Amino acid sequence: MQGKDGEHLTSHSWYPVYEAAEEQPASSSLISKWLTFLAVSVMGIAVLINLLGNREAWWSLTLIPCVLYAWLSVRHTLMSRAHLGSKIIVQLLGLSAMLLWINVANGTTYWSTGYVIPFLMMAATLLITVICCSRKMGWREFSGYLLTLNLLGIVPLLLYAVGMSNVLWTAVAAAVYALLTFGGMCLIADKGFRQEMKRRFHF
Repeated sequence: MQGKDGEHLTSHSWYPVYEAAEEQPASSSLISKWLTFLAVSVMGIAVLINLLGNREAWWSLTLIPCVLYAWLSVRHTLMSRAHLGSKIIVQLLGLSAMLLWINVANGTTYWSTGYVIPFLMMAATLLITVICCSRKMGWREFSGYLLTLNLLGIVPLLLYAVGMSNVLWTAVAAAVYALLTFGGMCLIADKGFRQEMKRRFHF
């Protein structure tokens, strides 16, 4: 300490100066709260009108999943800073749940589980595969999300097994496409991706 002036001590401190973390803007949080309030209000008013009006046609049961999906799309996909892979999977799950809800509410045959959901899963898997091929570090960046989609590709077969789907070929196509995608990942991806798979599966 001897012979050092104050300016020297200030510029050579033992502990670095950390800037305060940037807080989320209050306007974004306020918009999110207003969106939630608007969605709940629309669903509540729809159910109330349906109860006071014609109870033979429960159209509010079809409107509720649409409002929830719109809220999810704006809140998580447009306003959120989540990873792109997470947004794709959330969109897949949200859209599949909305269509299945509408399908069950209308009491028709399982067109959602038989055709729409399997093709949605294949489309989401193809989209992330294209993103992985177009980015330099895409395989390692999206590996967890692509593996999640590969596991979800078996869901249509499970739905067929429990009687919630009456179309076998679409379920088999989704499962086979998931297996082919996983095989292609192991063959085409770089060495870093294969090391990541070994770390995840411990082999």
